[in-house]
Amino acid sequence: MVTTSKLLNLLKTEGPEKVGADIQQLPGVVFSAYLDGLMQQKNYTPAKLINQTLINRTYAYQIFNGSKVPSRDKVLQIALALKLTEIETSHLLSLSNNGELYPKVSRDAAIIYALMHNYTVMQTNEFLADTNLAVLK
Repeated sequence: MVTTSKLLNLLKTEGPEKVGADIQQLPGVVFSAYLDGLMQQKNYTPAKLINQTLINRTYAYQIFNGSKVPSRDKVLQIALALKLTEIETSHLLSLSNNGELYPKVSRDAAIIYALMHNYTVMQTNEFLADTNLAVLK
């Protein structure tokens, strides 16, 4: 398996034939598999994560098994509960087709702050409300 930095370097320096062959060998990364890996890495069970995200149990299990694609707010709730970094959160958002965090957007800046300071979902919602921004739903 090639590292991300090595892959980016290949994309920058290699010709289209080599890049095309490398791209075809890349495994497809799906949201639910990436999330499962993060949960294992951080020693979270589905029940523990559900408890900390404030997401409906049934809906959360549908997210975990890949039958539902979560909204941006649900992904952010999961990221906050897992205490992910900004980069891990952006990967999770990208894999769910929800874009990435952008610090020049006020709500995203507030969420980045919450991630950097290990806020819980409830603490983040309080912070968002205090700054007159939409809470995570």
